[in-house]
Amino acid sequence: SVVTAFHSPSYRNSKVFLPKKSHEPNVRPEIFMSLSSSSSSSSSPEDNVDGNYSSAKFFRFLGRGENAIVRPGVVLIAPLHENSHFLMKSAVFIHAMGINEFDEYVIRGVIIDHPTPFTMTEMANLQGPLGDKLLYRGGEVGNDSAMMLHSIPGVSQSEEIGTSGVYEGGLQAASDMCGAGTISTDKFKFFFQFTEWTETQLENMLAEVDSDGDGWASVEVSSDLVLSCELDRSDAWSTLRNKIREM
Repeated sequence: SVVTAFHSPSYRNSKVFLPKKSHEPNVRPEIFMSLSSSSSSSSSPEDNVDGNYSSAKFFRFLGRGENAIVRPGVVLIAPLHENSHFLMKSAVFIHAMGINEFDEYVIRGVIIDHPTPFTMTEMANLQGPLGDKLLYRGGEVGNDSAMMLHSIPGVSQSEEIGTSGVYEGGLQAASDMCGAGTISTDKFKFFFQFTEWTETQLENMLAEVDSDGDGWASVEVSSDLVLSCELDRSDAWSTLRNKIREM
């Protein structure tokens, strides 16, 4: 694997990102697997919470527009007026916030409902059960690297993202466990590239609210939804937009 210059904060010790607020995050190295190689939460009204956190139906609304809370582990939902190629009708899981290789504070996420037609074996020659996993397009930033997310606590060399129940890393241990049949491959998902904003870019994006009050929204959802490999283009976006409308 290759180690990028990007560092993401330790969630437990970092500040929650709110627009127009400064941060002094602690950092740790972010690790990615090269595709070219062969092998808790902020207070929210209780009536905006659906299910308990471990439930597959868990849903918590965290605000819209400039009031949206953005931190590792949340999902950002695009408004109808978003017209960029990758972000239109997208649901973006925020997985890291920290200093990149240009000494800029950035926010990174992956689009959870943009599948490609390729498997990890086809794109990275990854062998074993995990090689059959479909590769999702996380965004348009990054080179020939993929990121593995999963919901298995205790996998060696992996770390939870916020308090989301989603973990990053631990490819070798995960491959061994899946090969031995001790865990299901359903708990794993691979992403090619990612989405990235600077603080200013994110602030400007969140500030874009149309005349109907529609803007980017922030939610917490179950790890099952984030890691689902049944999602087609914009499926999670549609589901979560409907959830918000039903509140």
